[in-house]
Amino acid sequence: MSLAFAGCDAPKAEKADAASAQPKAAALGTDTSIPASDLLVKRETAELDFLWRAPPELAEAPTLFETLRAQALASAEEMHAGAVEDMKLRPADAPRISHFFVQDWTVAADTPALLNISSEISMYTGGAHPNHGFAVKYWDKTERREISFSDLFTDWTAAEKLLTPAYCTALDAERVSRRGAIENGMFDDCPPISDQPVALASWPGQDISGFRVLLGPYVAGPYAEGDFQIEVPLTDALRALVKPQYLKAK
Repeated sequence: MSLAFAGCDAPKAEKADAASAQPKAAALGTDTSIPASDLLVKRETAELDFLWRAPPELAEAPTLFETLRAQALASAEEMHAGAVEDMKLRPADAPRISHFFVQDWTVAADTPALLNISSEISMYTGGAHPNHGFAVKYWDKTERREISFSDLFTDWTAAEKLLTPAYCTALDAERVSRRGAIENGMFDDCPPISDQPVALASWPGQDISGFRVLLGPYVAGPYAEGDFQIEVPLTDALRALVKPQYLKAK
């Protein structure tokens, strides 16, 4: 799939939307809003229910918006073709279960210099059960480019050394609350924080207050345990490592 695991308007307009998505987004500036219709990509057929949504704040990140919407349009086409093929391969007496995909981007943090968006992805493409995961994006408003989580810090190596024990301790505490105990096995380790999507924790009008490590099924536990969203507070030591332009609220 084109979306990183990770749409569509009315079917008649899909090709026109796909062709116009890039110039529309490229023309956006920081003072330009995104048409509401461009923030929604939707497709409903007998084989596939596809829904992708983006927040209007992405008008401040035009290149990022262009990329995400183009990925959604391409993935809707790809997923529909896969769903049609899956239906063809099913035995005549087998249940015809539609495929689905839902991704709803929301604002995790919005400061004068930084926009952070995150999303939960839910999907079913055949098989025993649906799957889901997370995605996170960061946009530097001053440099007008996408950045990574590690770019938020003046010294990522030092920041990782502080984040890791706090995150792993909180993860184990959550595992104990779900399992009663942590036993040696497949899901007893602490997945590296550098490999996981991490969103910022904040409230509108307030400074960044912490981090949220987002772990989908099979990352930190079996499918039956669901996902884990681990909160890591912004300590004074971590605050000193975050680039100051990213901390302050609007």
